[in-house]
This record gives sequence, C-alpha cells and structure tokens, in this order.
Amino acid sequence: MAHKRVKLKRTGSLPTVRLRFGQQLFGKYSIYLYDRDGANHVPIAVDQTGSDTFTVGTNLVDLHQRILYWQAAISIVVDRPDQIYVMTTIIGQDGQVMGEFEKRGPITNTVIDEDTVRFILE
Repeated sequence: MAHKRVKLKRTGSLPTVRLRFGQQLFGKYSIYLYDRDGANHVPIAVDQTGSDTFTVGTNLVDLHQRILYWQAAISIVVDRPDQIYVMTTIIGQDGQVMGEFEKRGPITNTVIDEDTVRFILE
C-alpha cells in the first residue's frame, strides 16, 4: 500500500506532528520516524496521552522520502449507542498545515488504529 505524501518546503523549518481524538475519547499513542525503506525507526513520541505537538527530525534535508508512522489505542470515555472514533493527525511546517489526515470508524470499547506518511521535500 502506498503511503500518503506530505510535501515540505525545502527552505522551511522542521515539521511538527500532532494527534487529536474526538470528544468522549481517550487516546494513547506513539509516533516513529522510519528511514526511506521503512526500517531503522527513531521514536518521536512514545506512550503519549495528551494532544501535544512534536517536532519531527533534526535535519530537514534528511527527512526527504522518510516515513512517519503513528499508532494509537483509542478508548471511549462515555458509552453511547453507535459510537464512532475520530483520530486526526496534523502535520505542519512554519505555522502552516502541510497535511491533515482523519481516521474514523465504529468503536464499542477500544480500537487500535495506525497510519503513515512519506515526506517529500520541494
């Protein structure tokens, strides 16, 4: 399966990533940066529960073609009929949104969801 792509400005600063979860949901998540081949990961954030913003990488040029991966365990706080979960990932650079990705689906207790993007320098 092809990765989603996030285009970054070559002259910009390092990108940021933030995960948000819908109302009445609790999310525990980890974010990793992999090399171009999907191996050799570096942790960006591990076992987080807040909606914090994290800087990705240490060198912008090095991010070209690298893969950002995140995984979350999402649980309901208040049980409601036909409950759905929403996980939104926002990737930014210099105050601009470079990519926003939403995952959603049915949930009765807890669900594990994950996603990836590949960075492209322009």
